Amino acid sequence: MNRLLIGGVLIQVDPVRYSPAGVPIAEAVLHHRSSLSVAGQARQVECELTVQASGTLAAQLAQLASGTQVKLEGALNRRSVNSRQLILIVNRIEKE
Repeated sequence: MNRLLIGGVLIQVDPVRYSPAGVPIAEAVLHHRSSLSVAGQARQVECELTVQASGTLAAQLAQLASGTQVKLEGALNRRSVNSRQLILIVNRIEKE
């Protein structure tokens, strides 16, 4: 199963672009920060993750401003066939 639910702050939101097939695509960068318990010890977790939305979700993502707190749900995938960089393919956006 490949499913990720993550919350954070959008630190970069790119304008909508279009695929060669005419599908709208928007990308953004999410900054996540939280703490969790690992083996009984508190641990700080922090990362930045590129997220990508297409179709109607692209317009929804592109309308959000940098600094907006969101929860995103989707699946991890490689940015491209030849890339090892992971991106989150978004299928649900919730503004917090």
